Parts: sequence; C-alpha cells; structure tokens
Amino acid sequence: MNNAFKKTVISGLTLAMLAGGASAAFADGRGKDKDRDKDRDKDLKVIQTQWNNKEANVNLNIRLTFDDLKGKDVEWAQRYIASLASKRVFEGYEDGTFKPRQTISRIEAITAAVRLMGLRDQAESADAKASNLNFKDADKIKQKYPWAVGYVAVALQNDLFTENDDAVQPEKEADRLWATTLLVKALKLQDEAKSKMNAKPPFADADKIPAGSVGYVAVALEHKLIDGYDDNTFRPNKPVTRAELAALLDRTGTQSPDQTSVKGK
Repeated sequence: MNNAFKKTVISGLTLAMLAGGASAAFADGRGKDKDRDKDRDKDLKVIQTQWNNKEANVNLNIRLTFDDLKGKDVEWAQRYIASLASKRVFEGYEDGTFKPRQTISRIEAITAAVRLMGLRDQAESADAKASNLNFKDADKIKQKYPWAVGYVAVALQNDLFTENDDAVQPEKEADRLWATTLLVKALKLQDEAKSKMNAKPPFADADKIPAGSVGYVAVALEHKLIDGYDDNTFRPNKPVTRAELAALLDRTGTQSPDQTSVKGK
C-alpha cells in the first residue's frame, strides 16, 4: 500500500468518525440533541481507533474537544478546531487544553501551514531535518526548535517566505497580515495576489496595509479566508490567537487542491 493511499484512508477514517459520532461536541451550539446523545457521546472528547493489515498498523488517539473552549469569545471556533484536530494539523496540549485565546508564534503558524499543505512527511524527513538554513537566526532554530528545522526548510522551498526575509523570528507573534499572507501562499495564489496589488481594500484602516500586501488581502477576502471586524477594520498588526488561526487554517484547507493528503502524527 503506497503512502498516499494510507494518508487518504486515515484521513477519510477520522473525518467519517468525526461526522458520524461527534454531534455532542457541537450540541450546545445547535441547542438540541444534548440529552439524547449524552450517554452515547460522553467519551467523544477523545476518539481512539486502530487499523491493521499486512502493510499498516496505525494507532489514532484524536482529541476533538478541549477543556478550555468555553465562553462566547472562543466557542465560535469549536468546529474549526475539531476539524483540524481530526487531521492532526493543529492540535491542543497534553493537559487537555487548546489555549484558544493565546497568541500564536510564527514558528507554530509555519508548522501548521506546512502540515495543511500535506508536506508533513517531507518536513520530518531526515534530509529536511539536516537542511542548512540561511537565516540569521538559523542557529537559534536548530538549538531551540530542532523539530522545526525541516518545516522551515520545506516552507522556504514552497515560497512561504519572502525574498527579503533574512530571519525566521520564530517567537514573534503572528499578526493578521502576516498570517493572511502565509496562507495565501500556502494555497499557491501568489500570482493572483500580485495581479491584485492595485485593489482597494474595503476597510476603514486600509491605509495601514502595506502596498506590497494589498493583493494578498484582496485574494484572502475573495476566497473568504478572512473577515473584517464589526467596525469595518482589518487590524493588520493585531496578533492572531490560536482560535483565530484555527479558523484561517480550516478555511484555507477547504480550498486546498489535495485535502486527502493532509495528515499528522
């Protein structure tokens, strides 16, 4: 059985389980079925299964909901988080939390974007991990984030960085403009973005969007990856929370040309 087919089966299995049995995870949002499904679904916070045959032995332990997804300010993101968790693209922490209000760092966002593109195996290969990174902070990446070396290398190969990026800045908070640009690039829509650099962003704070980024925002809006705020602002420099990134990632994933290859460990 080839690797691509394994990914397809695993992804299909987890998504089928999610669709077929995880109604309790969203029962409160729908306002029904809570009592009827309470006993059946009480353990659906974690889905466990095993698939065995001659060529594969896959163990899945997938957490779909998290202990801290409570409150109107984060409950809206539950479906995005569950979708990404089912694919192991963007996960929670070992203590059962997701930390939806916590801001996301650039290295975390890059890692999630690479996984969303279906390039996790490549990023975690021995060759990728041994890559020589030509960034000013390459030594810091290797020392503090050794697991991320391959992800940075693959992100670079797939044009997720700009030609002017001379440092990864792994711990820097990912702001809305940076994250938007990253995911437009993950969709391979750079050419489309460049063709829209003269577009006029429909936001009250459009003057805060750099001229070289206007096209990326225009493409993200056209593809419904992002929304503005109620006051018609974009807030390009506002740090992105984990909940917000989950929404961006999931919206991007639905438009990916090869969704079946998206898989994590």
